[in-house]
Amino acid sequence: MSIGIPIALLALAGSNGFYKRYVTAKGVKHDCAENLSGKEEVTLLDVRAYNISYKDPVNGALELPVAYFIRSYEEIPGGPIHVIASDEMEKNMAVRLLRKKGKNVISYSLTDETCNEQLQIN
Repeated sequence: MSIGIPIALLALAGSNGFYKRYVTAKGVKHDCAENLSGKEEVTLLDVRAYNISYKDPVNGALELPVAYFIRSYEEIPGGPIHVIASDEMEKNMAVRLLRKKGKNVISYSLTDETCNEQLQIN
């Protein structure tokens, strides 16, 4: 076996981009957005791309795709945040970027799951 392959895999696994996207962000509960929509102190933050979120809007959610975080994170109110994402990678990126900006992310949900599926995963 060539030594170059394991070294390349270690370099890929150790890269910052790989970590930000694919390693699960710890300390964030998997929950249903429906359970939180009535609580005014929790901000529902939809981080999906605009071309996806307009087809399946979440009532009461602030729409701000991950790609716009750097220039628009000031629009996100303080307090606890529930992230709504389309997949795990998008969720991981959003949670890490929000934490870097000092935001309190308490939970997340993925739009391709139903509430019952999310509760069975936990």
